[in-house]
Amino acid sequence: MPEDIQRSGRRLRVAIFGAGKMGLHHAKAVSLLPNAELVAMADSDADPAVVGKDLPPGIRLFRDASELLESLRPDVVHICTPPGTHIPLAKLAVEKGAHVYVEKPFALGAKEAEQLMDLAQRLGRKVCAGHQLLYEGPALEARKRMEMIGRIVHVESYFAFRPVRRSLDGRGAMLPTDQLLDILPHPVYLLLHFLDMGLMPGRSAPVELRGLEVRANGNVHGILRCGDATGILAVTLEGRPVESYVRIVGTNGTLFADFVRGMTVALPGPGTSAVSKIVNPYSQSWQIVGGTSRALSRRAMRKQRSYPGLLEIIGAFYESIEKNTTAIPDGRSIIETVRVCEIVGERLKAMVAEENRSSEAELKRLEVRLPPPETGRGRVLVTGGTGMLGKAVAAELRKLGWPTRVVARRMPPASKRTAGVEYVEADLGETIASAVLNGVETVVHCAAETAGGREAHARNSVGATRNLITAMAESGVKRLIHISSIAVLEGSRKTGGPVDEKTPLIHDAESRGPYVWGKAESEKNARALCGRFGIELRVIRPGPLVDFDAFEAPGRLGREVGPFFVAVGAKRSRLSLCEVRTAANVIRGYVEDFGAAPPVLNLLEPDPPTRDELVFRLKANRQDLKAIRIPSSLLWTGSRLAVVVQRILRPAKTPIDLYGAFVSERYNTALAAEVIRKAERSRDGLKKGVHVQSSNSLP
Repeated sequence: MPEDIQRSGRRLRVAIFGAGKMGLHHAKAVSLLPNAELVAMADSDADPAVVGKDLPPGIRLFRDASELLESLRPDVVHICTPPGTHIPLAKLAVEKGAHVYVEKPFALGAKEAEQLMDLAQRLGRKVCAGHQLLYEGPALEARKRMEMIGRIVHVESYFAFRPVRRSLDGRGAMLPTDQLLDILPHPVYLLLHFLDMGLMPGRSAPVELRGLEVRANGNVHGILRCGDATGILAVTLEGRPVESYVRIVGTNGTLFADFVRGMTVALPGPGTSAVSKIVNPYSQSWQIVGGTSRALSRRAMRKQRSYPGLLEIIGAFYESIEKNTTAIPDGRSIIETVRVCEIVGERLKAMVAEENRSSEAELKRLEVRLPPPETGRGRVLVTGGTGMLGKAVAAELRKLGWPTRVVARRMPPASKRTAGVEYVEADLGETIASAVLNGVETVVHCAAETAGGREAHARNSVGATRNLITAMAESGVKRLIHISSIAVLEGSRKTGGPVDEKTPLIHDAESRGPYVWGKAESEKNARALCGRFGIELRVIRPGPLVDFDAFEAPGRLGREVGPFFVAVGAKRSRLSLCEVRTAANVIRGYVEDFGAAPPVLNLLEPDPPTRDELVFRLKANRQDLKAIRIPSSLLWTGSRLAVVVQRILRPAKTPIDLYGAFVSERYNTALAAEVIRKAERSRDGLKKGVHVQSSNSLP
């Protein structure tokens, strides 16, 4: 095939398996390469109307990978599907005559990786793994400077990541263990690559894993050896700040490749003299400041054309196909990366199993201390019961004797479950099985999308509400407590008076972003569908939710900028919000006395804290932060100027009102105060009854 391509001068014909986020990144990268053309994509779940908007015209979309291969016979296939499908699809593509690029993780086990490599070698096809960090600037610069630091004696690969809340398909919560395994190939292949560069030319040595410590909460520490060089692998989802670097130590200096800042620091020379010991810290500091500034300038001056390093690694792979040369990464490094990741994965699974056993035992111990659910009470179903509010609601209901069921997209591990609560797995964005609502009398609908764009909120907020109410109607469940948001209402500046339960929904919800739009549409759907199906509806609109035991600043308080917290507004001005335990108690009160509960409630603390009190609470947990205050008057002036500038520079877009984003709304909390007091009295009475029952049941 390379000879045919060289003789004809034609471009490589490329197909992509998987039309998700990463597949679209690949499509963009391929479109930027002059020696290739994207001809088709295959994805059994892709909606052509959605995917087609992000693709160049003329790209064919197949439901079946085999059909694509038979119909088009592409030169190259990119595998961007879920990890378990990588090797079967790659083998299929190779057997049909295609070279393959396989996203990370390349394979789930070293044995199947070796089988693919053997097959590709027999059929004369090339294989590339998604090791794109090797083609980012810091790694390329480090490779160029390797000779100046002498023989490599040590390499450290360190990655500290922030856990994400969604799986790669956006349809479920992503556990820390899943994310760790997803990102693990990056630090591993970087470590192995630079360890391998420490070997003499033409010499190879096996990678030995000398020690490994793995924790189920997302931490890995390993000691490796390759020839005479040692390596340290450190990956953490808890360590802060977020960092991603490789430190390469040689007999004549050190290289530091920083992938977050996009720069490389070189400290050549033995550094043993007094002058070197004085000069090196200044040299290092200057390189960090200068390198970071240059990297930020490059990013500001030109937009990133594709996923960092992706365009470069794909270009190098295509060049190796055309010239029939060996590209980085080679087959050996790919297999070794899979092998190390497989060992870590096995150890991680064992640790997770051990933690689950311990957590299950603790759950059972706590359940024994709870009173049994009262048989006369109907079961309550809580959606979104693994989130901050839903979890608090489920715990409150169960503690006070309500049989409680939580529905979650993914079954949470024992360490994340609430004692005495029943859990069922279901995706509200799809058809809901009748078993989920079996025996349920009341539904508390807390589930909603909190991230992503309009499409995600349409599915996981609006669509989920529609699916839930439809399933309730089919199962005969007649009571729904719908948790909306105070943000769906028109502001007091527009209505001319304090916001209350009669204030209309915002007319143009999309102007406040996809979250508010999703919440507003969900509330509208809940009203229409409950009216159609004869379901009794109660709507609760909490203000910004906070947990004073683990306080995080609500958006209207200000923003964290590096070591500073920029607080907006006067110190003594009050900021309306809702403490999560208040919300849980009120929702429990609604379940307790559904018939007498107000049809609509704007749930806010009647006596809200001042901005200064909230800043003090934030600093108590974050002593590293220094508070800077911006008066409301200054923000108003700056916001007006910013609006004018935006209208000049972007006349077609609605300007962002910074003042409106931070200014406190005026609310009438009379009804909220009454409902909160009633819920507190009710809870006190129930607790006394529960206490008597509990004391009689315990030794």
